[in-house]
Amino acid sequence: MEVIVKCPSCNAALPVNASEKPNEIACGSCQKLIALTITPAVATDTSVDTCPMCTGKDFYIRKDFDPKIGLAFVILGATVSAVFYYFGMDLTAYGVLAVAVLVDLAVYRRLGDVTICYRCQAEFRGHFKQMAESFDLHTADVLEAEYAKQAGR
Repeated sequence: MEVIVKCPSCNAALPVNASEKPNEIACGSCQKLIALTITPAVATDTSVDTCPMCTGKDFYIRKDFDPKIGLAFVILGATVSAVFYYFGMDLTAYGVLAVAVLVDLAVYRRLGDVTICYRCQAEFRGHFKQMAESFDLHTADVLEAEYAKQAGR
């Protein structure tokens, strides 16, 4: 299983191969040593039961896609459509929006899921069975604030 943890000091993304069971890693940006607690389930790619970074047990799933790229695609489609609409080409403008929706749907269906820790935002990728539920804003608000206080932010 591949785990991406975020440095609590500089927020750098640090990849970790869980099967190697490292006890700590050094941040490549700020050189801070980060302690990890990798459980046997995470190391063997069976399930995500405990976060190695914050030892939390609350996770959610989302599609494994960078949200910034998705937002850029939506803005591009809307802008191109608005240009056609401005020049009175209404049917073409609606066609551009329809194509953007179809491309978005096709990409969405092809992507896999990634499990994410609510507290420290660690990402888990592997062949394990996805057991987490979808994102819950209330849970995120409570647990992120708890982790920020614990990490001294």
